[in-house]
Amino acid sequence: MLNVYRVITSGVFLGAILLSGCGNSAEPDEAQQEKSPVMNENPESNTGETQNAEVIKKGVGDVIHSIKELESELSAEADPERIQEMGKDMSSIWDSIEKQVEDEYPDWYERIEKNLYPLIGESGNPEKDLEKIKRLSEATKEDLQLFLEEVN
Repeated sequence: MLNVYRVITSGVFLGAILLSGCGNSAEPDEAQQEKSPVMNENPESNTGETQNAEVIKKGVGDVIHSIKELESELSAEADPERIQEMGKDMSSIWDSIEKQVEDEYPDWYERIEKNLYPLIGESGNPEKDLEKIKRLSEATKEDLQLFLEEVN
């Protein structure tokens, strides 16, 4: 009886270890790697500040890219559902770096969010004001580009 208990316990334990090693992620490995800061070959040059700046720059670049896509959608067919989805994507990208920007650049954080959040909100509004979205996207993009210059 004791041997049966050991076999079952060992099997459960081994199964748990094997299952924990399985990456049950909907994202491909490349996308997961992009989200983690890249380490340099030289460990002495890997400062947390440098890595955070790189993560922030990449995230801000991604937000700018999503704004440009939104702008092209506005000038094309202006599909309301597509605009709403693009706003959600933009919000998700910003959320991934928001805390770092808020902690390290509080003034820029406030400035960026004055236009970014209304832009995201308007993109999700059932009665979209396309001119307002265009104004907010231009202002947000400009703030983000100026912010990138400071982070560099």
